[in-house]
Amino acid sequence: MIITITLNPALDRTLRIEHPLEVGKLNRSSSSHLEPGGKGINVSRAVKALGGSSIALGFTAGTNGRVMKDMLTAADIHYDFVDVAGQLRVNTQILDAQGGHTEVNEPGSKLDDADFLRLIDRMENYLDEGNIFVLAGSTPPDFPLKNYRKLCKTIKRHGCKLIIDAQGDLLLEALQCEPDFVKPNIFELAEAVGDKPSADPEVVVHSARKMLDMGARAVCVSMSQEGAVLVSKDESEALYVNTNPKVYDEGAVGTGDAMVGAIANSMQSGLKFDEMARYAVATARACARLAGTEMASLKKVYEVYETTQVYVL
Repeated sequence: MIITITLNPALDRTLRIEHPLEVGKLNRSSSSHLEPGGKGINVSRAVKALGGSSIALGFTAGTNGRVMKDMLTAADIHYDFVDVAGQLRVNTQILDAQGGHTEVNEPGSKLDDADFLRLIDRMENYLDEGNIFVLAGSTPPDFPLKNYRKLCKTIKRHGCKLIIDAQGDLLLEALQCEPDFVKPNIFELAEAVGDKPSADPEVVVHSARKMLDMGARAVCVSMSQEGAVLVSKDESEALYVNTNPKVYDEGAVGTGDAMVGAIANSMQSGLKFDEMARYAVATARACARLAGTEMASLKKVYEVYETTQVYVL
C-alpha cells in the first residue's frame, strides 16, 4: 500500500493569460483551472493516473478543505485527513503566452500539538511492515523540526518504506532517519551536500553519492528536460536517464511529484533499478507536456518510455 503525507496541502489554481504577465497592471485570464494540490496530494494523483492506488493523509481546513475532499472523491483518490482550524491555502500559477509561469503560494494554517498528535494516531492505522510512505512538500508555518523527525522515525521503526521529497532543513532532518528513496532536484541536492548546482550528470552523480553517505538508501535527482540521475547503495553503478528527443516543459509544475509517484509505484511493483529509472523519467516528461499539474495517463507515459535512454556512469 502507498500512503502519501501532505502536511501543508493546498488548492492549486492555474490561470492562463494570452500575453506576457504585466506586473502592477490588470491581467485578464483566458481560463482558470482548480485542482487539489500539495506535493503529497500530487503524488497520490500521479499514482492514480498510472493505474495504482494510494491513501492520502494530512491536514485540511475550512470550506477549501471540503472542496479538496470533494475533488479527491470525484477522482477516486482515497484520503484520511485530520481536520483543523483555519482555511486550506490556495496556490496560484499564472501561465503566459510566452511559456513563462509565475507562482504565488499561500503559507497555510498553523497547527497546534493536538493536531499533530491526531495525525500520528491516524498514521497508526497504516503502519504495516512493507507499506510505502511518501512524505512530500513543505510544512505549515512554525512546524517544529522535531515533529518532522518523529514522523520519519515512526514510519521507519515499523518497517515501512519511506520516500522523501523535501528541501532545506526538512531534507537534512529526514536523511538522519535513513529514508529508502530521496528525490531532490539539482538545487535541493546542491544545498543539502554543500556543492554548486550542476546539470552535468557526472557532477550530479558525485553529489548524489554524498547524499547516500548522509543516510539515503537511494537518490533520484530530477533535472527537468535533462532527465534524471539515480544512485543507490544497492547498485554499484549510477544511471543517467533522459528521453531522445528531449521533452521540454509545457507545465513544469508537478513533474517532480509525478516522478515520485512513479518511484512509489515501481517500489510496490518490484521493478528493477534500471526499469524504475526509465519509468520515473518517462512519467515526469510525459507530465511536462501537459498544462498545470495535470498528471499523465499510463498510455502517455509508455509513449515517452519508448524514447528513454539509459547511460551507466
